[in-house]
Amino acid sequence: MEVRGSKTLLGGKSMKHPSWAVWTLMKWARIMLLTLLWTGLGMGVGLFCGILSVAALGAIRHQTPDMSMAYRYISIPVAICSGSCAFIWNVARAFQAAVHRCKALSSAQQ
Repeated sequence: MEVRGSKTLLGGKSMKHPSWAVWTLMKWARIMLLTLLWTGLGMGVGLFCGILSVAALGAIRHQTPDMSMAYRYISIPVAICSGSCAFIWNVARAFQAAVHRCKALSSAQQ
């Protein structure tokens, strides 16, 4: 039982491709979900690094550190940067997938 190009173990009819509206909705949902995920991850990593750096700076200066600086000056800019990079990356990948889908559908019709 050899089925090439199939993502299932059972041989049989291949799945229908979703319509353009459903496909577009799935891609945009994926883009928004991954952007939110990477923004949250950037916020967490930025906050961790910000707390460490503010605590280290306070220890070096022998002062009580203001931990709100970790949010304001480190965590939020890192989250914005990681979220915007994730959004741009996922939009580019969705565009590549759309071009690939368009080529595959046009070659299947011929």
